[in-house]
Amino acid sequence: MSAEILLDVRRLTVEFESDGARLRAVDDVSFAIRRGEIVGLVGESGAAKSLTSEAILGLIACPPGRVTA
Repeated sequence: MSAEILLDVRRLTVEFESDGARLRAVDDVSFAIRRGEIVGLVGESGAAKSLTSEAILGLIACPPGRVTA
């Protein structure tokens, strides 16, 4: 029996627009977190860890950013 999924993120993409150009800051991120799991999001400085979390929480300021997928 599988554990209950509490958060299921599929193909998350976040883009920013500046001077008419689009920058894809988060590109096609997918993961699931199940009840009882402990998860850490790790990566290099500037790898968009905070943006990923902000997008999930609905905190991306539009404009200039937007969740496109």
